[in-house]
Amino acid sequence: MIDYRSLNRFPGTRKDHDRVVRTICQECSVGCGLLAYVKEARIVDVQGDEDHPISRGRLCAKGMAFVQGLENPDRITRPATREGPHDQFKVLDDWEKALDLLAEDLRKINGKYGPRSLIIACDPEAGLDYYIGAMRFAKLWDTPFVFHLMRSPGDLSIPPGVKIRTRPCSDWVNSQCLFLVEADLATTHPVAFSWVLDAQSRGTKIIAADTRFTATMSKADMAVRIRPETGNVLGLALMKMMLEEDLHDSAFLEEAFADPGQWKASFETMSLNGFEKTTNLTLEKVKALSGLMGNKSPVTLITGKRLANRLNYSIWLTMAMAMGWINVSGGGWYPLDSGVPRITQNADIQDRDSLVVSFEEEGDPNGLLKELAVIAQDPESPVKAIICSGNCLNDFLTPIRNIVKGMDLVLYFGSFPNATWDFSHMVFPATLWAERNGLCFSNDRAIQWSEKIIDPVDGCRSGLDFWMGLARRFGDVKHLQWEPYFPWKKEDGLTDHVAFYNWLLDQSPDTAGCDVDRLRGSGDGSKLVFWPFHEGTADRAKIKPTHAPAAIEPLIQEQEEEKSYPLCFQATRIISRSGDSSRWWPWTQELELENAVQINPETAQVLGIENGDEVLVSGAEGKMEGRAWISRMVPRWMVWSPGHLGERRVLVHKRGQTSEEAIHILGEFFNDTRTGNREG
Repeated sequence: MIDYRSLNRFPGTRKDHDRVVRTICQECSVGCGLLAYVKEARIVDVQGDEDHPISRGRLCAKGMAFVQGLENPDRITRPATREGPHDQFKVLDDWEKALDLLAEDLRKINGKYGPRSLIIACDPEAGLDYYIGAMRFAKLWDTPFVFHLMRSPGDLSIPPGVKIRTRPCSDWVNSQCLFLVEADLATTHPVAFSWVLDAQSRGTKIIAADTRFTATMSKADMAVRIRPETGNVLGLALMKMMLEEDLHDSAFLEEAFADPGQWKASFETMSLNGFEKTTNLTLEKVKALSGLMGNKSPVTLITGKRLANRLNYSIWLTMAMAMGWINVSGGGWYPLDSGVPRITQNADIQDRDSLVVSFEEEGDPNGLLKELAVIAQDPESPVKAIICSGNCLNDFLTPIRNIVKGMDLVLYFGSFPNATWDFSHMVFPATLWAERNGLCFSNDRAIQWSEKIIDPVDGCRSGLDFWMGLARRFGDVKHLQWEPYFPWKKEDGLTDHVAFYNWLLDQSPDTAGCDVDRLRGSGDGSKLVFWPFHEGTADRAKIKPTHAPAAIEPLIQEQEEEKSYPLCFQATRIISRSGDSSRWWPWTQELELENAVQINPETAQVLGIENGDEVLVSGAEGKMEGRAWISRMVPRWMVWSPGHLGERRVLVHKRGQTSEEAIHILGEFFNDTRTGNREG
């Protein structure tokens, strides 16, 4: 990565412009400062804000290219409807009439099947206002099925009174060691990664653990490969070994943990017999990792968002506290894409105190998904409608795509055609982030106001406008008081976004007392506002740390599938997000082909697969076709694709080759190569 700070940049722009808008880029959750130059309602140039403390004038390629999404000819700008997924869309010129049609369809479904007939899915790209609007509408409709990625389950283990702070990425230069787990910052958050390189240049050790050999791993002092979905298992093993070596902070542990003796005992008795098969990582390598980290205090743990919805995610908070790394300069836990504070979004309509967060009511973050998995297998399922933002059905809702095909109504709220759009009966065009005011909660808990750059394309509206319009129609038909659910209506019927965000800030004990005027007053962003905004005088409390399981064993389901499906499978995005705009940039389509299937050269050789060959990837429940991308970025025992399949284990073979032949070849291949090198 080039260090541009030593170069003399031309200040401002040479492009003719009417005004300059200082705002925050929302292409990821880093929160970089951005200057947009506007001429006659069009953005003519974009530059990084030199005065912004997070980005220091830098913008990544995504931040520079967001304008391409605004003016893309394939962008959806009008509501549309059709009878079925194979029919042509009929464009509707009137947004209000389109909402009338939607409300009538939903009224019929509700009357016939009841309130549990509706699922709502929230892709983060639609914005915080879409998510809050969805949660409020779900309460009005009385459906429990709202799925989203706006919450960090690890934070749920922090009770009121415990003051734990995520330190800003600029503090990483004070770390002795940075440990990145399934967090490819160099690719997904390159501006934040510049702080990693700064720290490394000052002597900080960089350790990276991931499934593919990523750009971040290429810069690390120590890199290890693990199997998909086993990052938290690695955390458990590291904690056990650091306790065995007496590397933990006993004094801090006694002060911060509830029943520390019982917690330590759980790790003493935890068996690691199945660890190597589960993670494909040797215990010797883990011991080397634990020794390096334990003797390099303070350490900052940086975890990717894929870990957040897996079992034992809070082991990273537990580890940071047990080792004494928390709340000290250069140490702590930095969970990516988890900067949104805990918000009691329905307290006012439930007549509760919005500043008192009930952690017990959150329950299992995967509970609804588990319930939905059961519904998906029930032929008498009452679920008949789904409202999706972004590309949910090709991302975190992949497991339910089979039941979506039989639904009476599939609605897509978004900006570009995608896999979710393919399923839809109705489409409503969404504003993009540059066309709406909003709050930006960055990874390090900075609260920033993102100023709208230009007005929305005619026909596009915000998520909150969509939900408020639908709530009014549903409430009128059902004779329900809908106004208390959406009290931010302006005279023109649209949302007062400033009033909404002021309300939102008051719905969390971490942000109460802050307001939009305060955030706007921070001017050039050189003085960031962080949450918790007000420290208060809360009594100290002790957390319930993550206890170790009795043993680490491979999933029974995976063991049963291993013979028929000998390869691990991972589906992630490299360059773009799973949502809308960034997937339509011409250069991301070149870098991240949707049907690419990455295969290790040795695995490809024994299967007779060459680069670009048509291949079939199949699992127990689904299959996909793609083009082979031969690369050592993946180990021999894994294949990768940006296209979601909803499978943990798969079989891959080229077109014309039988499954039985491929299974036999891979069985012999892995028997021959299964030596001591599990990471190969």
